[in-house]
Amino acid sequence: MTAFIAIAALFVAMAIGLVTWPLLRRAEGSRSAVSAATFAAVLPLAAFLVYFSLSNWDWRGSAGAPAAAEHDLRRIVTQLQEKLARQPEDAQGWKLLGRSATVLGDYALARKAFGEAYTRTRGSDADAVVGYAESIVLLDEREIDGQAAVLFERALELQPNNARALWYGGIVAYRRGELKLAQQRWVELQDHQIPPDLRQILAERLAELERSQGSPEPKVVAAQGGTIDVTVAIDPAMAARMPADATLFVIARRGSGGPPLAVQRRPVGTWPVSLRLSDADAMLPGITLAGAGPLTLIARVSLSGQPVAASGDLFGEVGYDFASAHPVSITINRIVP
Repeated sequence: MTAFIAIAALFVAMAIGLVTWPLLRRAEGSRSAVSAATFAAVLPLAAFLVYFSLSNWDWRGSAGAPAAAEHDLRRIVTQLQEKLARQPEDAQGWKLLGRSATVLGDYALARKAFGEAYTRTRGSDADAVVGYAESIVLLDEREIDGQAAVLFERALELQPNNARALWYGGIVAYRRGELKLAQQRWVELQDHQIPPDLRQILAERLAELERSQGSPEPKVVAAQGGTIDVTVAIDPAMAARMPADATLFVIARRGSGGPPLAVQRRPVGTWPVSLRLSDADAMLPGITLAGAGPLTLIARVSLSGQPVAASGDLFGEVGYDFASAHPVSITINRIVP
């Protein structure tokens, strides 16, 4: 893992150099050179930070590198905003700002940036369309069936092999009950280079679709056996750190690690908080908590209100297994470094 961190840090350093060099030059370079640099830069840096947020590795003991990368990315975002204030017609710059803001969890800024890119390109750039739609969903998940759904379909018309459009387009089709279309899009997505965790989830969803063929409606909501009654309490030693407008996330992951299977978000007024986590809270259609094996349940208070863990957030976690299904209690008694 030390080698992994070193390699990731090297990519981050290279990425920062590729972005800041053209941004800080006083003489304007060619448009193609700047575009190439921005695209080359954002991918490794975004991948590093996204992996940090979704990985099952205990990064709390190695928090320095991600914190430094986030600090550098925030600095780049500030420089991008200054540059775009002078050059508002730079659609590529708006897209880069949107991607960077998404990685940082600033979805309002991402929506503004991708909205600008969408407007500047007159809705003809697939990446701008997908980014705009994704940022809308991140701000309000209900839009996956509304404006965002229309935009994802538009992106697939513009670029049928766009990986993110295929992913979201599959979800949109699934939610509409168009199982064959969802299956087709996710099969095509398998030909792309995607993270191993996402590839595993994709394979599970495709297997579920195979079993569902012939059913008029996909089974999204689980039976009673797929629910977990959760009570979340706060350690008295942590009470003074709790903000008045705290946002609580309760997350279910496989005990072996991987991305979240289900998430429930709610504002916190008084403690303890009681809730029921079920397949209706699944991050992807077709997920069944009871079929995922042993789980880890995490309760986290986000100081920023964003779903990605950040330094200073308060959390607690417990193991859970449906084989001995019972109500579970989680005490928030730890701090993200």
